[in-house]
Amino acid sequence: MDNYLLEIIKKTTEYIEANLLEELNLDNISENVNITKFHLLRIWKGATLTGLMEYVRRRRIALSLSDLIREQNTINFISSKYSFGCERTYNRVFKEEFKTSPAKWRKNPTPLQILDHFNADFMNQSGEALIFFRSITVLPAFTIAGLEYEVNIEDNLNNQTSNLHGVDFYTKHSNRIANPVNKDIYIGYTSIFSQSCPYTLYQPSIQVDGNSIIPPGMKIKHIKPHKYGVFTYMGLHRPEEISSKTLKHIWNYVVNTWKPTLRFDLKEDFRFEYIDFSKCNKQYCECDLYFPITMI
Repeated sequence: MDNYLLEIIKKTTEYIEANLLEELNLDNISENVNITKFHLLRIWKGATLTGLMEYVRRRRIALSLSDLIREQNTINFISSKYSFGCERTYNRVFKEEFKTSPAKWRKNPTPLQILDHFNADFMNQSGEALIFFRSITVLPAFTIAGLEYEVNIEDNLNNQTSNLHGVDFYTKHSNRIANPVNKDIYIGYTSIFSQSCPYTLYQPSIQVDGNSIIPPGMKIKHIKPHKYGVFTYMGLHRPEEISSKTLKHIWNYVVNTWKPTLRFDLKEDFRFEYIDFSKCNKQYCECDLYFPITMI
């Protein structure tokens, strides 16, 4: 059987693309894909970073460019054809997307960046999970607080030691930090010494700032601004089950395929997992993995 998450994303995309000139709403899309609206919205947003109806709107705007450039139909006709209801709404959405009006662009067409048909084939499967490259992202400096552990690499692969430390910290210790930046967001920070070193330092953490109160015994770490490669894991299980075992396909891809194509400029080698527990439940989880490329 096909990967469930991938099947849902492909079915949703195919249905939307086939019906962009018809009435589309959350009810008929979810009914056609045979999934609850809540579950569909969560999966779609996690995979595309775009709201479902936002995707519909932006795809319609992109397709409407061909009508505009032909100059055979009025702008009012085009707005109706692509289900914007009236010319005023079409003008507003067009300006939000392209920073110009349909009439101005029709008179003087210039290159525009559009939202193209989403291609789920670029996503990789890992059992029932999906893994994919998300983006190159610049993060400003931030601070985390948590408990630091020395983790033997081989032991971690066999016994998921880091995962056990992470679950223990988040369930038993994270609430000891008063006024965190966001109590729902878990950051698992790994310090890497060298390829030959048999262990790493793993720090299960949450983000803190100047208003936070950190109890004695917890490690405070300041991460400087960096440019990162960000990868996403989506799984049909609890976030507590994310481990080196479930993430092994990402590690293999990053180490063997992605990293050899880039030039890294780092004073220290590290990576971290970023899990927003407010997006997860017992049957679904998302995890973003940040790999630094260079300090900025």
